Amino acid sequence: MNTYRIEQKILTLAECAVMEDREKPASFQLDDVEFSHWDFNFMAGWINDAWIAIATINAENYRQAYACFNNKLSKIIPRISLISQVYIEYLIEPFLINKNESDIAFFRYTKDTRPVELMFAEEELRALEILIRKTEISDEFFYYWNDATNTIGYSAKILLMFSAVEALAKKLAKESKQNGGRKSKEDFEKEILGDDLYKECFKKTTGLRNRLVHGDYFQLDDSKKNYVETIHKKVISYFNKKVFKKNLIEENVINPQRNFWFNKEGGEFFIKIKNKNQKFSLKEVLNEFSNDEFFQNSLKYECVNLPKNEMEKY
Repeated sequence: MNTYRIEQKILTLAECAVMEDREKPASFQLDDVEFSHWDFNFMAGWINDAWIAIATINAENYRQAYACFNNKLSKIIPRISLISQVYIEYLIEPFLINKNESDIAFFRYTKDTRPVELMFAEEELRALEILIRKTEISDEFFYYWNDATNTIGYSAKILLMFSAVEALAKKLAKESKQNGGRKSKEDFEKEILGDDLYKECFKKTTGLRNRLVHGDYFQLDDSKKNYVETIHKKVISYFNKKVFKKNLIEENVINPQRNFWFNKEGGEFFIKIKNKNQKFSLKEVLNEFSNDEFFQNSLKYECVNLPKNEMEKY
């Protein structure tokens, strides 16, 4: 069993103002995790929209250590979200794991980056002109789909996409009956998503849509598929085949539903301290990395390539 010190950045608009410990202002401890404002002093106040969480974890390797640490945060952070009433997120933020005060640490780095735009050209304009005239496609579908595209959170996106599909199928079924057809709302949902995906999402009691709507959060098996991208592609394919009768919307877009906010890039590295007297600090590592990417000219740190067997045991 090894001992690991883990430091995790938390992005939030909450300003940690717990002052019970005069030696460590703007901090508190819960479930063996110390939370503190990223940078605080009594002159300048709360600097940066972030906290840092620090814990010491005993585990067989660094992955198990982070899994244990993550389990703690996954219970605490959503509760802080309710109480603080502001944005708080840690899963896509940087963290550092140091084993037994070793001179090597595992570093996950992320930073904000600009989104990549997509072209709206002649074919997209033709698609728009068709959709403006298509009365069998409900406005409610487009409202839900627009909300889903503009939304960041995964569960929020999926729920809005389910509502969009239901709104689309509902209006199509109504139009079908008015024209003497017999297809139901469920028939059109199957046509849009395909039988297998329809069962995964809309099957009574066990379908993902029904579980999420009725208070059952994601289960382990749900992580095996990116439902946002899968449902997105099914809907776009339906419009090309059934509405336009030709491919007017690109079906193979990488990362569809792009957004202005929270676009990240980063990587994972093992890094080594050059000065034996120095200790690892996530703040210092991030500062050094931001000024000297991959520590090419750093006097403090260097990236190291560990053999696979050493990585697994770290």
